Amino acid sequence: MDFSKAIEMTKNSNKILIVSHYDCDGLCSAKILSTALKKENKEITIRIAKELSKNIIENIEEEFEKENFDLMIFSDLGSSNLGLLPNKNIIILDHHMPEKIEIPENIVQINPIVENKELCGAGVCYLFASKINNNQELIDYAIVGAIGDNQIEIGENRKIVLEAEKIKRLKIEKGLKLFGHLNRPLHYSLTNSKLLPLKDCSEVVQFISDLKINLNHSGKIKSYYDLSKEEKERLFLGIIKERIRNNLDPTNIFSDIYLLTKQPRELMDALEFSTILNAFGRLEKFDEALKLLDGNLEKLEEVMAIYKRKLATYLSWTTENINNFQQTKNILFINAGEKIDENMIGTITSIIINSCTNKKIVVGLAYAADGVKISARSRMPETDLNEIMNKVCEKLGGKGGGHKEAAGGKIEKGKEEKFIKLFAEELKETIFN
Repeated sequence: MDFSKAIEMTKNSNKILIVSHYDCDGLCSAKILSTALKKENKEITIRIAKELSKNIIENIEEEFEKENFDLMIFSDLGSSNLGLLPNKNIIILDHHMPEKIEIPENIVQINPIVENKELCGAGVCYLFASKINNNQELIDYAIVGAIGDNQIEIGENRKIVLEAEKIKRLKIEKGLKLFGHLNRPLHYSLTNSKLLPLKDCSEVVQFISDLKINLNHSGKIKSYYDLSKEEKERLFLGIIKERIRNNLDPTNIFSDIYLLTKQPRELMDALEFSTILNAFGRLEKFDEALKLLDGNLEKLEEVMAIYKRKLATYLSWTTENINNFQQTKNILFINAGEKIDENMIGTITSIIINSCTNKKIVVGLAYAADGVKISARSRMPETDLNEIMNKVCEKLGGKGGGHKEAAGGKIEKGKEEKFIKLFAEELKETIFN
């Protein structure tokens, strides 16, 4: 990727407006860019956007002119909206499928897709920042962005992982396949994992106790990370034996743990860090997210408590109604209307496809202020969700796009049934209830 023209535009600008996406990858992109550019004594303003609609772009252009900015940088978005962007000095650092039009002369686009490469948005921004100056400490956020976008072991992201290990800002350990290695009580992490065929927390606590593992650690309950090497070995062996007794695969219980060695404990587990940032973004706590990225953890517990309550409510409604949703052999459509917040529908579809259904594609639809937000996830490698979503939404006067395995879109209210029918037809599937 050639950053030379973008670097030149940046050096010739003093006042820069950064517009970045609201998910983990976008927030990490904004952090990388703002930190790197402030080091160069640039005056920076950050705007976080859920999408780039015509109205949002008009508001951005108005602010650009009113505040006399020299340059606009779009990070983790922009490529899909080339035709809507204003005639201003613009740099796009994105990894989504570009709109198929001739790029205007005022826009410099850097997108790995153009070179048939895969790299998250924060990764693109990190490489850009690395060309400006020595910004190695910002590699943490490229790692978190890649994990947030499920790309950590894919393509160019892997090179950034290797670099982070080399400069000792990242340590990768093998551990149990569960969430919350550092900051969740062990019995909660195990209860919410798929490792043990036990029904509830009390059974898990008894299981841990039978292994002679003391959960008490200086007055607090141990997390997985707090276990000694010997305790971990006893836990591994106990889980393997329990799975064998219940005719479950005893081998698929481990995964990589990505530890950011220079971050505080609350943010050291890159997977937990990415989940936290997604939570702040989904709740539209953008200012708080940026403060968190600057090291202010004051709002962390409060925001995560709100997020967990909302997520539990939406997930409960979805699972209670899962048999009533329209579906095909391979697709589940969660037509939620106003029952699920538009910002959370993507999270719900991800959870459902990974833990609550055997369907290979889950599509969620939820009301937004200006239409219906659509979010889809896939476990069908032969299917390109980006292509299908774009095609179907355009037929209905909307817009869609994203990635092969995860895509989103927006259509008018009242067109949900037409969307579901057209989406199923694209995959040559028959809808039933």
